[in-house]
Amino acid sequence: MMNNRASRRVDLGAAMRAPLAAMQWRLLLLWTLLLLLPTAVVSLPLWRSLSGLLDHSVHAQAWAERFSPLMFGDTISALRDDTGWISGAAILGLLLTLLLSPFLNGMLVCSGRASRVLGFGHLLQCGIVEYGRMFRLMLWSIVPYAVMAALIGVAFDALDRADARAVLESQADRASHLVIGLAVLLFVLAQAIVESGRAAFIADGNLRSSTRAFGRGFMQLLRRPFSTLLCYLLISVIGYAVALALGVGRVHTPALGVTGLVLAILLAQLVVLVLGWVRVARVFALVEVARSLSSSRRGSGLPQAL
Repeated sequence: MMNNRASRRVDLGAAMRAPLAAMQWRLLLLWTLLLLLPTAVVSLPLWRSLSGLLDHSVHAQAWAERFSPLMFGDTISALRDDTGWISGAAILGLLLTLLLSPFLNGMLVCSGRASRVLGFGHLLQCGIVEYGRMFRLMLWSIVPYAVMAALIGVAFDALDRADARAVLESQADRASHLVIGLAVLLFVLAQAIVESGRAAFIADGNLRSSTRAFGRGFMQLLRRPFSTLLCYLLISVIGYAVALALGVGRVHTPALGVTGLVLAILLAQLVVLVLGWVRVARVFALVEVARSLSSSRRGSGLPQAL
């Protein structure tokens, strides 16, 4: 009885206002600028190689103005002959992104805790201060992602066996769609747990343990599955739709001349900025779900660490 009286419903109104609260231009600008580092690590060597392959062709101007499937296929074939440096640059870029992730999430957490918009200096300081906790939480995130990968592997093995027994092509297609849907669902569940763990640090300013934050994220999905997934999916769908529209605009924008080059770069960075906004908005929305559980935890007499 005490637990039921103490628990409260999720304030979905506040959760739906999270996308507006996430529009903090300093945070999003730092997010975009910092992610330019791994992008440059991968893109600059690739740019030089593409320049050597395409710049001296008599068709270079036409290829710059419109996409050519034949050119694309020939370029991919040429790059396959020398994939060592591409793999090395991709691995280095991925490693740098992983190392930057706790710093970015640290800025996100401090922005959510603060009752005001933080300046550049404060955001950078928060990224440094919170780096250790966010790094340990990133290590904990390996657990749901590993479980997700294992279950997806089992599902695709079962799909291979089902394809071998399928009599009609429609049966194979139906099984394939089912497995793909299951893979997407598992990815969403894993992501929701990790994002809820980050939200726990904002909802409880006294929380310092990454292990407990991860545990709270897992319990949040179990105890508030509808609210957690609604916040995650609704913001993700809206944000990814905007990012897709910007990406399509970038594809159809030839980087010709100074104006075209600036516009193409601007559209590409806007895609990164929107994806960063999605991350921030999702966590801010999940904070409202976490706070409903914090209220229940206090009223039930359970320790705040659980």
